[in-house]
Amino acid sequence: MEFTPPFAGQDGSYRPGRRRLSAAMLEAEAELTQAPADYPARREVLGLLKSLRGALPVSAAAANTLIVMIEHTRAEDWTAMETPFVYAHNETLLNWTGVSLATLRRHIRELADARFLVAQDGRNGQRGKRWQGTGSQRTGFNLASLRHRWVDLVALSRSETRRREELSFLRQEIASLNEQVRLLSDALDQPMIMAEARRLMRLRLMTSEPAKLHALHGQMVTHLVALQAIQAQQETTVDNLAAAAPEAPNLRPMGTQNETHYTDTKNNLSLKKVVSVAACSRNRIEAIRREPLDDPGESPRLGRESALRGFKGTAQFYLGICTALREICPTATPSAEQLIDAAEYLSGQIGVSYHAWVQGCGVLGRLQAAIAVIIMASRLERQAVIHARDAYFRALVERGAQNALFLDRSLYALRDVRNREELAIGALAETRGPADMGSTTIQGGRH
Repeated sequence: MEFTPPFAGQDGSYRPGRRRLSAAMLEAEAELTQAPADYPARREVLGLLKSLRGALPVSAAAANTLIVMIEHTRAEDWTAMETPFVYAHNETLLNWTGVSLATLRRHIRELADARFLVAQDGRNGQRGKRWQGTGSQRTGFNLASLRHRWVDLVALSRSETRRREELSFLRQEIASLNEQVRLLSDALDQPMIMAEARRLMRLRLMTSEPAKLHALHGQMVTHLVALQAIQAQQETTVDNLAAAAPEAPNLRPMGTQNETHYTDTKNNLSLKKVVSVAACSRNRIEAIRREPLDDPGESPRLGRESALRGFKGTAQFYLGICTALREICPTATPSAEQLIDAAEYLSGQIGVSYHAWVQGCGVLGRLQAAIAVIIMASRLERQAVIHARDAYFRALVERGAQNALFLDRSLYALRDVRNREELAIGALAETRGPADMGSTTIQGGRH
């Protein structure tokens, strides 16, 4: 049944005194005469309101005012036999909340319209308990309306929990797709798509609506599908070019005016045997030499063809020239595989992309690619300036493919630098004397 107060206006409200009462306020006041569905404790009410801050049908500032009022009530006032009531004057409420009087009145009005409290004003505007004969009258703010809103608040909390879980799931899915898009766009040289993916990653954290996150997820899926289509098109083009490439015609054998003949006998001019090697055969051998291996862990370059040029270094040697490697290796005496895994992790720290690392393993082999990363990290530790580190590592890989990479020279130089550093530390220890020998020795161990 609809409650129609006397002297009601066109909007269903009337003014009995200084405060203008709306229909929602009158309904909340009528609810106080009925038994509520539950009697939650003050701790439960505070926890639920704090978790729903921003999702309540009132502003966040008004919700904070309500939470402050509840915190200044007694815990026993929320039992079934008591009524939570706030008698504080405006000056006290202003000290509690730290807002202006106009803002406080706006918050109270907003909370009363949402039926979270009932304002019971006296004739003189003061708040407290007044005794009139045998009876008493209380003026202030009655918070018992929250008991009647408790069921709705619990349902709102459950829906808000589901919404937050959906937001978290969508953000994780967008981040997972972004990782695939980033790798593919880096491999296919698509900077525009990579920039768009970064923009979507920023927007996903600024959006709190599931519908908008679904739209961002769909855009990220579209970018991934486009990159996969570009990759498939490039692979098809490369396969067609390889199938349609004509075979080089056989040319005449090399003459004496071109270069030295291939022989299989001693240096006896009368017994030389010329082997006919065509130019196309030379190109075919070079192409076979540059083909990537099925297993990137193995490398065909041994001896003089290797980028190490016969240099043999132990794990302790590499740990000695690169201090950052010690913090990554699991043991003080790592094996070759542990050293390579640590170098792979170190490559990401110094700015080498995973795609460049995979290319380096395919061309140089895992061991030589790891040594190249260790050399770069050692130079950076010694204040060397390397601009565009990923491009620098790719240049090393390209030189290795052309058999023009000499890692042994860099390793010999780093060994000499380490020896000079140890000599300098020893001289410094002798200068300081035996009293500081312990600290100097520990410092020297870091090198």
